[in-house]
Amino acid sequence: MRIGWILGWAAPEAWFAPIAKAALPHAEHVFLAATPGAVDALLQAGAFDWTVGYSLGSLLLLDRASRFSGRQVALLAPIFAFASEEGLGGRVSRTHVRHLARWLRREPLAALADFYARAVLHVSPGLHPGTPENLLWGLERLERDRLEPPLPRGWKAWCGDSDALLDAGRLHALDPAVVAVRGGTHHPGELIAALAREVA
Repeated sequence: MRIGWILGWAAPEAWFAPIAKAALPHAEHVFLAATPGAVDALLQAGAFDWTVGYSLGSLLLLDRASRFSGRQVALLAPIFAFASEEGLGGRVSRTHVRHLARWLRREPLAALADFYARAVLHVSPGLHPGTPENLLWGLERLERDRLEPPLPRGWKAWCGDSDALLDAGRLHALDPAVVAVRGGTHHPGELIAALAREVA
């Protein structure tokens, strides 16, 4: 089985990949950071049995959903709109996203450490999460993007019911295909475990 991943905002591959490989040890994995060229790079990387987007990666896949027609797609911590003002399952205000962007420009390690703590990700801010330009681009997408539910037909999605950044109950109400994972947070561990049960 071959799985192509687009990761979340500031999610270092060095942190994410071992979690995915432990849950799906027999799969071949291709990991891409959430960058402006990520979707095109994934489409050019050959055939996958599953295409998976985590957090910001899910937003990028949804934005280009027509390119994945007929493919098996799964979203972990799916985002229709991150900004809480949109009422589409995001819990973080636009003001906070803008504050994070300003903080990132001044004190990147402190800003990342705060984000990782709020999201309960257990990531060392010293791990390389991406270039400053790509991190700021990702925050711009999270601040402004809005995609209308439901998910494309046949797509799968899981969200932790204790996610500090996303409201799993609201997402499930918007589209019953979004499954709330009991005890799950924004951390990908429980979400990847749910995916592993689906693809086994």
